[in-house]
Amino acid sequence: MTDQVIKNMQRRRQLLADKRRKKRLLLLALVLVLGSGAFLFHKDKMYAISEILTWLKQNRHDDVLASIPAAIPRGFIYDRNFRPLATTYETYAIYARPLEMDDPAASADLLEHILGLEQNGLLTSLKSERGFVWIAKGIDKDLAATIKESNIKGIYQVVETKRFYPNYDTAAHAVGFVENGQGLDGMEFKYNSLLRGEEISRAELHALHFDTATEFNRTGAHLVLNLDLMLQAKIERFLEKRVKITGAARGGVLLLDANTGGILAMASYPPFNPNRYWEFSSSALNNHIITEPVYPGELALVFQQAAAINLKQAEKSPDLAGQDDSTSIPVIEPDMLKRRKLSLAPLVEDVDPDYLTRFIQLLGLGQKPLTDIPLKDETAVSSSMALTDPSFSSSALRLLTAFTALVNNGRIVTPHLLHSAYSKENPKPVAPVLSGLDQAVALHPDTGRELVDFLAEKWLATGKNRSNPQMPMFFETHRLAAPSEVSEPARAEENAAAMTGQTVPISQSIMLGAIPGRNPKLTMIAVLSYPDSSDEIYPETLEVFGSRLSILSPDQDMIDKMLYVAAQPALVPSPDFWASNGIVLAAKIDPLAAEKKNSAGAADSPKNMPDVTGKSLRAGLQVLQHFKLDIKLVGSGRIVSQYPAAGAELNNGDKCILKMQQEI
Repeated sequence: MTDQVIKNMQRRRQLLADKRRKKRLLLLALVLVLGSGAFLFHKDKMYAISEILTWLKQNRHDDVLASIPAAIPRGFIYDRNFRPLATTYETYAIYARPLEMDDPAASADLLEHILGLEQNGLLTSLKSERGFVWIAKGIDKDLAATIKESNIKGIYQVVETKRFYPNYDTAAHAVGFVENGQGLDGMEFKYNSLLRGEEISRAELHALHFDTATEFNRTGAHLVLNLDLMLQAKIERFLEKRVKITGAARGGVLLLDANTGGILAMASYPPFNPNRYWEFSSSALNNHIITEPVYPGELALVFQQAAAINLKQAEKSPDLAGQDDSTSIPVIEPDMLKRRKLSLAPLVEDVDPDYLTRFIQLLGLGQKPLTDIPLKDETAVSSSMALTDPSFSSSALRLLTAFTALVNNGRIVTPHLLHSAYSKENPKPVAPVLSGLDQAVALHPDTGRELVDFLAEKWLATGKNRSNPQMPMFFETHRLAAPSEVSEPARAEENAAAMTGQTVPISQSIMLGAIPGRNPKLTMIAVLSYPDSSDEIYPETLEVFGSRLSILSPDQDMIDKMLYVAAQPALVPSPDFWASNGIVLAAKIDPLAAEKKNSAGAADSPKNMPDVTGKSLRAGLQVLQHFKLDIKLVGSGRIVSQYPAAGAELNNGDKCILKMQQEI
């Protein structure tokens, strides 16, 4: 064995010993850092920790020097016509192992030429004694191929997959968003395991509404939703226009197939862009179809009249036979002084309160919705189930489900977004098992027909209209703002308005619709919630036209579009549709192309502090990591206060303090 060989072996042993020593020191430093009670989590520090972990992973002593294998690409999400809603695209990251490089200067010169990087900083990194340094990220396939062909010693590359939402804010609340490969909301959250290709147990299959005998392989699956992208965009424009006309702060629209429960459109306002979700407020991220408390108000009269009709039509059950019929609930009567321009609701028949409560429960209003929409932040339904109580509230999803059962002869459908899943290795559709509860006995066969006649004649004043069974029916009501919900200046204006006989502010507008009115194919709910500022609560148009102006009812063109979409059969993709195996190369796609076109100079626009109060530390840091802040943590548990306040303008390097407290 020559002296040179011996020296090389000694050098390699020394390098290996140095690596192990550095590894122990770095692990010790990491433990000390994470154990600190108050630590400034500047983005650069978070990045350094991530780099440490990556270096340790890359420098295991038994590693073969090779590129990191790419993770399984996340499955796509499509609308009902296989238009992409969420896609995955590939980029390449270039990194170096300086200790392996023979000529750092020549390598830096070549990389500068290929990547256009600044040579001095690059050379400093390549001459360092670090075991691992990132060179560039987000490199397209062609540049990565050029670097690979250059065969630069000590330079490696890894394939990275990125999530991209090509429709930006359209259908964002339905689809959700992803951070670090983890779905955080919407379908991305609900079906995260399936999209990622993780092993799924029978219990998880049941929770995802699949037959427990279904087998999905570890390569993941694509999802096809019931949503129609074009109709969804139209509904979102409809909602946005109503918000701007009325001065509402929040709103939502849900369109349901009355026979299957498939959700054809689901819109929530304010909107957000899932590609940059961290820049938006909590109100924008909330799905107000789930989170917004909805007060039925006079719409409760629809249910009360249905209960009265059903009780007359059906024979009394044994548990009602011995009941004292003298007990009754007061009928909601429109306040003609305050609502003379708003209310069209008729007087309805009185009904026993216990029977009405049971009737409402049979329609599913008191049950947790069986749905694939994440319900983690659903507004709680009032425990009393007294629907005619003005303080009663529920989510829009529950109210529409109950209304659908009411006009559907008591059959409860299951609102669901997912139409089918396609395994990547065996692209055959697998439909979820979402059978509704059997409530056929809840309504007498004649109840629905008589209710529609009553509503058409008494509420809509169109007559029974049996000659036009395709006519849709929309019922709209407006909730007056309670004194506790109105600010002091607004309350003063309200008192003045009451003295002059003018209409007082409203806090919410709600519409329930059946399309068509008889044997409906679709049901719909629309909600607008107003701020407590009197100059915005009550728009001048509504003040002038009152009940003659429908804020939330769709026009005939939209109704025709809805019915057309509902009538179309499900598409079956051709075998070559899946040929790309769910991957789009970065060379073929610019994820921010539309934003660059529509928002010139947006990169220089100021950023505002998001609201992270109420979130866990992990969730809060996930949101804030994009803002380049110096973050100081005080306490432990959930975030209870923040500085700067939500909405404050931010600059890079600003100090942020998060105060946390354990839940009791």
